[in-house]
Amino acid sequence: MIRDKSHMESVEKWAEFVRTAPRNEWKKVMDVFIDAVYEKADEFYKRLEETEKGREALDRLMKERMRVGS
Repeated sequence: MIRDKSHMESVEKWAEFVRTAPRNEWKKVMDVFIDAVYEKADEFYKRLEETEKGREALDRLMKERMRVGS
């Protein structure tokens, strides 16, 4: 489900950029974006580890990942 018109316009603009620009041009942008996503996830997990409830949530998540991955 698309959130709003401006979001859809941004998606369409990015798709057009990917279709028309050389791969090495848009890949640089994606590399930065993907690295930032992983950094934010790491920061989030570290904050969760600081509390008992957070550690419990991470434990449940890891068990679920192991169950699904089997």
